[in-house]
Amino acid sequence: MAYNDIIHEGSPEGGAPALKGRLVRFRKWATKQAKITVHGAVCVVNGEATDGTRNAPVLVFEARPDPRMGGGNNANSSGGGSAAPSEVRCGAIDNQADRAMYDRSIGCQVRTVRELKKDEVALSIPSSAMVTPDLIAASDAGQALLACCHQSSDESNFWNAFGGTSKLEKMQAGKVQQNSGTQLLVKILQERKKVETVLMKAERIAIEVEERGGGVNEPPRKLAATGMISHRAPFLAFLIHQRFASEKNPLVASSAMVTHDNVPLVPEGAPETFAPYVRTLPSSICLPICWKRNELALLAGCIPGMPALQKVAARTMQLATELIALVDAGLLWRFPSVFSPGIITWDRWVWAAAVYESRVLPASSLPSWIGSNATSPSYVWESCGVMIPFLDMLNHLDDAAQAQWRKSDEEDASGQRLKIVTHEKTKKHMQIYRNYGTMENEHFMLQFGFTRMSNPADRVKIGWALVDGVGGVTPPVDYEPASESDSIPTSQLVFESTDADSLKAWWTEQRITLLGKATRVNDETLESLRKGKKITFSAFNNGKIDTTLIGVAVAATLHPEKVKKLFQKSTNSSSSKPLDGLILDKTDQNRVRMYLSFLFSKKLGKLLQSLNSCLKDHFNSVQLWTRATMGGLNYVASTNGNVEGGGETSSTVMGWQSFFDTYAWYSTMEVEERYYSMAPDSCVLTLYDGHVRSLQTSLDIMATHAVFNDNMKQQLEDFGCTLDNTTSTPMPMDIQPVVTPTAVAPPEKESEVRVKLETSDESKPQDPSPPKKEKEEQKKEKDEQGSKKEKEEQGSEKGNGKESGSKRDRRKERNKGDKDGRPPAIKLHIGNLSYKTLPNQLYDFFARLYGKDSVLECHIPTERDTGNSRGFGFVTMPENHAKAALESGRKHEMDGRILKVAESNSAGSGKGGRQGGG
Repeated sequence: MAYNDIIHEGSPEGGAPALKGRLVRFRKWATKQAKITVHGAVCVVNGEATDGTRNAPVLVFEARPDPRMGGGNNANSSGGGSAAPSEVRCGAIDNQADRAMYDRSIGCQVRTVRELKKDEVALSIPSSAMVTPDLIAASDAGQALLACCHQSSDESNFWNAFGGTSKLEKMQAGKVQQNSGTQLLVKILQERKKVETVLMKAERIAIEVEERGGGVNEPPRKLAATGMISHRAPFLAFLIHQRFASEKNPLVASSAMVTHDNVPLVPEGAPETFAPYVRTLPSSICLPICWKRNELALLAGCIPGMPALQKVAARTMQLATELIALVDAGLLWRFPSVFSPGIITWDRWVWAAAVYESRVLPASSLPSWIGSNATSPSYVWESCGVMIPFLDMLNHLDDAAQAQWRKSDEEDASGQRLKIVTHEKTKKHMQIYRNYGTMENEHFMLQFGFTRMSNPADRVKIGWALVDGVGGVTPPVDYEPASESDSIPTSQLVFESTDADSLKAWWTEQRITLLGKATRVNDETLESLRKGKKITFSAFNNGKIDTTLIGVAVAATLHPEKVKKLFQKSTNSSSSKPLDGLILDKTDQNRVRMYLSFLFSKKLGKLLQSLNSCLKDHFNSVQLWTRATMGGLNYVASTNGNVEGGGETSSTVMGWQSFFDTYAWYSTMEVEERYYSMAPDSCVLTLYDGHVRSLQTSLDIMATHAVFNDNMKQQLEDFGCTLDNTTSTPMPMDIQPVVTPTAVAPPEKESEVRVKLETSDESKPQDPSPPKKEKEEQKKEKDEQGSKKEKEEQGSEKGNGKESGSKRDRRKERNKGDKDGRPPAIKLHIGNLSYKTLPNQLYDFFARLYGKDSVLECHIPTERDTGNSRGFGFVTMPENHAKAALESGRKHEMDGRILKVAESNSAGSGKGGRQGGG
């Protein structure tokens, strides 16, 4: 009997009638073969399909409203609309009518047909009904995969031939760690295409083997190496066998297998087949590993989307790698009774992975008695988890979930049954939920295919170095306070600065020691900070301020005189509180508050700029407001047609909140006054919303001194600080030049870089006013034209058989580097820089792409009169790294601009010295 005839038995058109037949069979299997006890008030529903329980509710899902369909304010988004987006996604099975059942619901729902009271047992599931590592190891599908692998010397342990899934995916992630978003997209598509090509060839071989009566005796080309196939793969093979076998009830194990001690491998009491359960699983699951290219592209161009895209690429690479290895080992033709020709396809392999990832429960979340008598090792249980029929149909709700299981119960353990108990009354026709756990939206999206709007668990990481907090310096030219200053002058505030003298004078040994105590970091971390490295902390969406960040802010903003006094006092203190005895007057508190406001607003602005650059191509060229001022995320365009200081009309600019409300809500589901995003584009926007909202929430706490005091008082007191809210007279922040050996020493190794922001005339102070855009563009164009003219002259000399002077200088400088024992270097001209890009950011960008020792110098020329960037810079690199940057064809994108990288006309230094350049 063909699979399509089985899955659509009695309903050739598929959809709700076919699913209803499968749900009825599942209910009978669960109660009679799997011995699952189901409360009479509990039923399974999906739209018009039910499991046959009397009075089961029928749910009619309406079509999703889509802002992109019709109307003028619509976006050219990547979601594909509501018109069958899954039909061209990877991992979709069955026909469109079947897949449409899951477009709105993410699987079936468990509901009540009458009221379910508190403390009633809704489900009681024996351990024998669970899909466990022991069951997989004993199954025909699992044994087939084992026969495709090189086995270790200890053949008694099935799992020794396989490797940890997380470890293997981390290895794959390491291969694409430095890839850009576009490169990751290409890699994902290449892996999909490669495995489909391999499968097509293998299918022809399988047909030939079947025609000549081969099979088990057919030798494999080569076996998969030990540990190359993940622990997850046997589960996927099991799901495919039980779902797609051309028989109604394919057996888990066709023969009774036993261990060396004559103990049956199949768990006692396990059903002979799991097909009725597996055939009720969704036909399509909208996990990112299944998304189309243009859906994944929403992750590719934005900073917060890259970690998720790297994980999707790593998972895709591992799934493809192990399937190709299994095909090479003869999986498609050596076991015709288990895997008949055509049963394994790339879409089905990805479908099985999506089903497994979205439904497996971690073993650590279950009672300890489950698996206590297992034949598989405990580390395998931790790696694989357990799939539990019926329980995995319960959808997620966090603190309002009605059903839960007891983690330790002697009665449950003795009966080997997991009991799902209601801890509150559930009304008739209401859905029963369980709690999947507290997770960030990235985890929800990657594992379950949805995200929660306004998720309190969301957070965004922030990197911080000593240069990010320096006192006694002028504010950045584009500085606008996002919080009420409380009349504190900017000369009393702390900003970022790459000026070496200011950095040394501010970050004395005493202040760095104070930083170490306040943040409780070790000496190794402090030493890395001295060398210019960064530490990380988080901004949270729940209103909490990271304790490490509080310590950083206090240490970075404390007046030098108070630093000395606290240092002298703390040397004799044995208090467990790191800042015990420190009195923060109102000026000190405002300095901390304004510095945190500066950090959060700077990070928020950069994140919004990244989102603006990424999203405008997907959403009708939308222009986002990218500043933390004027409401930040809640910015509303003015009615006079102008944006203050923006140079654009307000009609073209949207605040993030307005943009999010317009484009993210069309595919959401409301669950107990909580909203969940379902479609890919809505999921990605909700992921990004969690990042920017974490920063905005943290920034709002810094709005005024009163709000800051209400939220931060307890945390500061936990550090040992005493808050004195009487107004104090600010002490001068003058910093004396450092004569003694400095805490922030210049790097001793030649490979370490000294980043320097130089002006044409250092005797003139920088003008803090915003740059004149037209003047800068003209200056930049003039500089680039000069460079172009000089290159043409060099080309003319070369055509006459002569070598240009600048070219001779560069060759001479490289040869000099060789004679001095240093590697030859090349200075690169970096054009099309953003006027806001700082030298340390340019250095970090190239160091991240080509290695931390690859950048010898970094310099951004500035205007003589204003001190503003001229829109281009220079990076000196060892010759091999420089050539890689020039010849790789890699697109260098920074701050929303495509950089123009060319060899500079001035010679490179050949060493990590303090060079002007340009």
